[in-house]
Amino acid sequence: MTLLPAAALLLAAASAGTERGVGLPRAGKAMVELDADVYEHARPDLGDLRVRDDQGREVPYLLQRAFDEPEPGFLQPRTLNRGLVKGVGPTATLQFEAPVLKTELVLSLSGDNFRRRVIVEGRNRGETAWTTLTEGAYVFAVPGPPAARYESVRLPENNYQFLRLTVEAASDEEEPVVIRDVWVRPEPRRRPREVPRTPRWSRAEDEKARETLVTVDLGARHQPFRALQLEVGPGAFFRGVEVQARRDPPSPGAPIWWQPLGEGAVYRYVRGDDTHESLRLEVSGRERVLRLRIRNRDDLPLELRAVTVLVPVERLVFEGLPGRSYRLAYGDPRRPPPQYDLQRTVGDAALWVAQAEVASLGPAQRVTVEARPAPWTERHPALLWAGLVSVVAALAAVTWRALRAA
Repeated sequence: MTLLPAAALLLAAASAGTERGVGLPRAGKAMVELDADVYEHARPDLGDLRVRDDQGREVPYLLQRAFDEPEPGFLQPRTLNRGLVKGVGPTATLQFEAPVLKTELVLSLSGDNFRRRVIVEGRNRGETAWTTLTEGAYVFAVPGPPAARYESVRLPENNYQFLRLTVEAASDEEEPVVIRDVWVRPEPRRRPREVPRTPRWSRAEDEKARETLVTVDLGARHQPFRALQLEVGPGAFFRGVEVQARRDPPSPGAPIWWQPLGEGAVYRYVRGDDTHESLRLEVSGRERVLRLRIRNRDDLPLELRAVTVLVPVERLVFEGLPGRSYRLAYGDPRRPPPQYDLQRTVGDAALWVAQAEVASLGPAQRVTVEARPAPWTERHPALLWAGLVSVVAALAAVTWRALRAA
């Protein structure tokens, strides 16, 4: 029998946590915006956040997170009036049974080698005039190796019940592209606002793969992000981009590896007197280090000037009482996620949060969280096993005497 060392049997070892004072403008609902220190030292699920007053009592709070509301699935509208306009290209009208808030179309087109401009217009039932939503979006497919397709079209936020889609023909195409299917992804009902942040980044060229590798450090282990925006020097271009997240090695000495998060495209082109460009990559998550693989193929690398990350603002809101001071604590992995009545009785959580006044977070103070002693039986396993063996031996002796007497 192998006995585990006593240190391994402690229920919770001492650990370092963080405490920060909360500066309230006045008594009432107070809102704290989470920052990089929270994302660096708190748990990924933020379940270890606690608010305490100056008497050490825990204060209930609401936490508004970016990705709590699940992303809605794709919706396929009814497709009407498919056709081919001579000299223009294939067209189709999309009908939604009810107004749907949307910002993206995903197409399925025929062919594996094309680049097409996409025009999207919208109108509501009873209207006759069409409103142009975009006329500068592009979709393309590139044959391998490696093959790539980018058929997503970003739209201004809208809830039109009818969309008219036109895929512009190319002058050198051998056969027209066919619109096979179209989907939309509805927008969540509420979405936290985004703010731009300038992360540290570096670049390297992989000449063999004909790719530019851009490494982006977001500054905290679990920093939430919703998109990346590039700034590129002058010139027309069209590049596919894969976004990856760094994964630390499972054991010392093993190499790091990169997990794909999503793909997109960046482009710029001039049409007449207008310049059309798309430099935003729609990818989200909670990561520390990202890597962009910009596929150059036979073109020269882009003149990349800046990288911006779009960060959702996450907020913690609680009710402050007159004459009390408060502190925010995090970084103790032993704490289970809290369960407060406030989370179930507040009614409209978004409205409750919107009524709060902005509070400030003070400097971080690292504190040592004392270990809770494990039960006596776990701190002295040898004595426990000795006692069990003695009891078993005594029972065996009593049983043996009983059998002999019988």
